[in-house]
Amino acid sequence: MFVAFSICMNYLDNSATTPIDPNVAQAMKPYLGEKFGNASSIYSLGREAHIALEDARALVASAIGADPAEIVFTSGGTEANNYAIKGSIFEAVKKGRRFDELSILTSGAEHHAVLEPVAFLESLGVKATRMKVGSDGSVHLESIKNEADKNLTLASLMLVNNEVGSINPIKEIAGEIHALSADTLIHTDAVQALGKIEIDVRYLGIDLLSVSAHKIHGPKGMGALFIRRGIKIEQLHHGGAQERNRRGGTESVAMAVGFGEAIRQMQSAKDESKKHIKYLHDYTVSKLSLIPEVIFNSSRDGKGVGGIINISFVPEVLTRLDADALLIRFDLEDIAVSNGSACTSGSIQPSHVLMAMGKGEEIASKSLRISFSRLTKTEGIDRFIEVVKNII
Repeated sequence: MFVAFSICMNYLDNSATTPIDPNVAQAMKPYLGEKFGNASSIYSLGREAHIALEDARALVASAIGADPAEIVFTSGGTEANNYAIKGSIFEAVKKGRRFDELSILTSGAEHHAVLEPVAFLESLGVKATRMKVGSDGSVHLESIKNEADKNLTLASLMLVNNEVGSINPIKEIAGEIHALSADTLIHTDAVQALGKIEIDVRYLGIDLLSVSAHKIHGPKGMGALFIRRGIKIEQLHHGGAQERNRRGGTESVAMAVGFGEAIRQMQSAKDESKKHIKYLHDYTVSKLSLIPEVIFNSSRDGKGVGGIINISFVPEVLTRLDADALLIRFDLEDIAVSNGSACTSGSIQPSHVLMAMGKGEEIASKSLRISFSRLTKTEGIDRFIEVVKNII
């Protein structure tokens, strides 16, 4: 059953964040109050916290086909990505290799939480190859053979793109890379995939995977990194033996419990949610397709995930639009959508994802991303369509 709680009817930016489920907030509440124990303490209050922490870990593991011991809690998807990428390289250096002997394979359409750690390591001497993506935003499998080499240390490629919803063939990519070098570690940013598509780390054949709680109606500031059993990467947080010596610092039990409960709610509503979001996706695409000035940056043929739609407009409309004013116009109409661009220092920058897909700078600066959750209503979509027509 869907959880009944109030949300802005016109909230259409669920890829940015989702409202916290009241069941999640209720599950967290005791651990923000009377059950405040440190999970590392051996007395009863600490043991109670430790049990709650491990129960949450098991729930997160169950969502991706992992063992609980393979889950490390982090402060979110960004930290999980940084841990996977930097930790893999630092581990190789710790074992005696030089930075300039190591290489990373990624794509130009990754989230900044992948691109920026890669750029940092590149500044230390690591070779970084950013593969091109196709017009749909996904990596072409055949390009792996050309870009990967036997000395590849790490490949980091997202499972679902956060701006256009394209799906990378991670299982096939992992197979190609491991055929070249069994020692290459493979990481995937699955932050946008969790709750949208099935995830099984064994099936995918990967070593590292990042997820985040607030994309599935959980709390912000909580994520996790899957580290396949037997894989050792250097920790980024030193100063304690928490998380099996993989992340120092007192664990946030309340946040972990919230993540676990968000997983529980996601799994209980999985079939109904999938059906609902597909309906919303098809409904929105059909409505937008009737507007000749709208162009689609994301796939309309079902190849991407349901729930992420990226659009822009024909040139004669684009020339009349101001990128900064576009989102403000929707906000004034009580509609929350996002631009395909990142806001930096108060100014709209062209979307690096759309640019990587071959879109022009004007489209990349004046695009709109609409994204749904199980709480999205058709009334909000209808209002969005109406405002799009008014803007045109």
